[in-house]
Amino acid sequence: MRLKKTNDLSKVNPKRVGKGLLILFFCMSIGLYYQGCSKEGGTEKLDSQVSEPNLLIIAPELESAIYLDGVYTGKTTPNSLLLEPGDYIIGVGLKDSRNYLRRSVTITEKDNPVKVELNQDDLQNPKKWKALFIGINDVETLDGGCSNHYSTEELDLAFDYFKWSFEEKVEDYSYNTMDWEFTRRDISDQVITLSDKKYLTPSMMESHLTDVKKGDFDLIVTFFKGSDQNCFDAGFLGLAWYNVTELDCNASYFMVRYHEDIEDRIPYAKQNDPGVFIHEWLHTVAERFYPNKGIAVPQLDNGQVVHAAEKYGYKHPWMKWYKDIISGQVKDGYRYVGIGPDAWLDCSVREGALSQ
Repeated sequence: MRLKKTNDLSKVNPKRVGKGLLILFFCMSIGLYYQGCSKEGGTEKLDSQVSEPNLLIIAPELESAIYLDGVYTGKTTPNSLLLEPGDYIIGVGLKDSRNYLRRSVTITEKDNPVKVELNQDDLQNPKKWKALFIGINDVETLDGGCSNHYSTEELDLAFDYFKWSFEEKVEDYSYNTMDWEFTRRDISDQVITLSDKKYLTPSMMESHLTDVKKGDFDLIVTFFKGSDQNCFDAGFLGLAWYNVTELDCNASYFMVRYHEDIEDRIPYAKQNDPGVFIHEWLHTVAERFYPNKGIAVPQLDNGQVVHAAEKYGYKHPWMKWYKDIISGQVKDGYRYVGIGPDAWLDCSVREGALSQ
């Protein structure tokens, strides 16, 4: 069942919130950097000489994640922060309703505590994200020695699985700051010849996307049957291109070559590790797109982001890993990294393609 989005925070029992208590603590002077689609990055202004917190944050739901200038603080509501005078953006990802509240706050005096109680007026409307799913009925190897076929009914199952992945998982992980819209088209009137590595590369798909312009889609996915005896390499299911400019329309792109027994595989995947589409999509936005905008993300020494799960202590199945990347809650030493709800709100791939 899809999580219901609601703007009605009045239904939350106010007695759950209670009165926030100022918590005394000492904090290190650290810099947290955030940059959106067109804004300059900001540095958190902390003063190690002040021992008492000066900003109390309260929200309609207890234990909701607190963000400062787009970066997760590791704290949950109600809680306090220690800040120097300046302008800040306070965000709260609500634990139960999975919505996101955000408000600008000004600290005028470091010794004058301020209380911020976020409410329905701070609720953020989700940004529209658009995906194009291209189901391919027939593919063949470059030498013509092998061919594979998916029926339209099997592609229906794949398309439903794709939509489910983003509506039930990605939107929830982003605190519903994303609202995905889906378009589908099938290639059923011709057999698509794969590359020598049995890929469908962006350049190979351009002739099928002549009507797609910059800003039409954030993501384009091709889906075809990939495992059939020894003709097709089934060593991995998906392959993503990190650079969103690989396609002329500047949309993210990845391919998925799925199993023969799709009717059994999809229910099994949903129950065990339903991350094939999410994994490949994260490659397209977490490897370069958001890091190029100043977003700090987890990574291996070779620059890989999505494959760094074990380095940060995550284990299979990887859904918690994907969730923390999307919500910006991957613990990295003294700080938290990942993309986060503010970044999703501030800049989509489509907006990047149009330089908005």
